[in-house]
Amino acid sequence: MKSDCAVLITAAGLSGRMVVSKALLKWNEEMNFLQKIISTYTSFGCNEIIVTLNEGDYAVFNTFASSSVHFILNSQPQLERMYSIQLGLQAIKNSSYCFIQCIDNPFISTVLLEEIYQHKSQESYVNPAYHGENGHPVLINAGIIEKICYLDITKLHLSEVLKKFPRKKVVVENPEILYNINTMAEYQKLVIGY
Repeated sequence: MKSDCAVLITAAGLSGRMVVSKALLKWNEEMNFLQKIISTYTSFGCNEIIVTLNEGDYAVFNTFASSSVHFILNSQPQLERMYSIQLGLQAIKNSSYCFIQCIDNPFISTVLLEEIYQHKSQESYVNPAYHGENGHPVLINAGIIEKICYLDITKLHLSEVLKKFPRKKVVVENPEILYNINTMAEYQKLVIGY
């Protein structure tokens, strides 16, 4: 158990280009995207798992809440991802570090998370990179968590906020850290394989 580490899974977007909810997309015959991501972070040992959802997905998933998985309703998804991040980080109770995990990248593994976690620091955030390109998830520390919780996030993106903090780049041999599934064509190519 990583008693000092949480994950925030941002899944409150309206999936405009996808038409269907990304959280409900099938990862395999047993799991959808959200279940796969939660399963990976559970296996990794995250102390707190926080998921921000829009109203439609919240109605579907909230019944699955548990002592370690907390679902947060984002009733204003039009305020975009940074608002979801702020809502989710405000729900952290006792973690000094937090992964920020997008719903549109379910390709994470416990090996990758461990690789990032080993570089955790209260002086910087940790960002995986593949062939010079930054990917996800990022791992932020308590100072950054607190800063975002009280920030005026209007029209801000996470990358703009993180530019104000030192960064520790972790080079990984994992091209999937760069993937984002925003369209059905990307889903068919990257997950289904055609």
